Amino acid sequence: MDQLRIKDLEIFAFHGLFPSEKELGQKFVVSATLSYDMTKAAINLDLTASVHYGELCQQWTTWFQEESEDLIETVAYKLVERTFETYPLVQEIELELKKPWAPIHLPLDTCSVTIHRRKQRAFIALGSNMGDKAANLQQAIDKMQARGIHILKESSVLTTEPWGGVEQDSFANQVIEVETWLPAPILLETLLEIESEMGRVREVHWGPRLIDLDLLFVEDQIIYTDDLILPHPYIAERLFVLESLQEIAPHFIHPVLGQPIRYLYQRLKK
Repeated sequence: MDQLRIKDLEIFAFHGLFPSEKELGQKFVVSATLSYDMTKAAINLDLTASVHYGELCQQWTTWFQEESEDLIETVAYKLVERTFETYPLVQEIELELKKPWAPIHLPLDTCSVTIHRRKQRAFIALGSNMGDKAANLQQAIDKMQARGIHILKESSVLTTEPWGGVEQDSFANQVIEVETWLPAPILLETLLEIESEMGRVREVHWGPRLIDLDLLFVEDQIIYTDDLILPHPYIAERLFVLESLQEIAPHFIHPVLGQPIRYLYQRLKK
């Protein structure tokens, strides 16, 4: 991937835990590498396919000085977040924020934090069987977009029978493909926050729910923790999930089973 590097941009601002840092301010130094395809910009002189580094440096300075944060981790994270929001063509960012005047009263050249984020594609299953089901699905999608999760594709909305043996109303289900720079665990936390905001209460396992957001895949990542299992463990057992997946991504290969979605769908449908 092509890269734009910006090194040692100095910005005077008022970030830090100590009152003196917020009152007197200090110098910070920003360096970053932005990865994106420069082909159109280079061949066609297409400025919309490029990042104006002068404007970007000015934007960083403005964003940097807008607020006063306690932690440089917060400042660096917000710079990465706003850069992704402002420049959709950027696929990956590694940003280092140095604090050369850190008040520790010891011999120190500088301290710094580095945040590295890359855009990834993920698949999310949505379901609802309470209230206005279709409206619930759309509201969840709107909330994802408001958090910077870019919707790439949406499957049709299916009416499906409940899964899991609990007697309840039928579901409206669909699957969406998204692009996000959030790491998989943070993406899951974001989905759970949206469920909570919309009023989901987890009372009965596999019971009725206003909204259900399941993280199915994050590219080809395989994760097994107490909080997150990827790929979602029930994908190959749920026909309605496979039907929606094969509509928008029939050739995506399940990273554990090693089979394309269309094959898993046809096998379960028999």
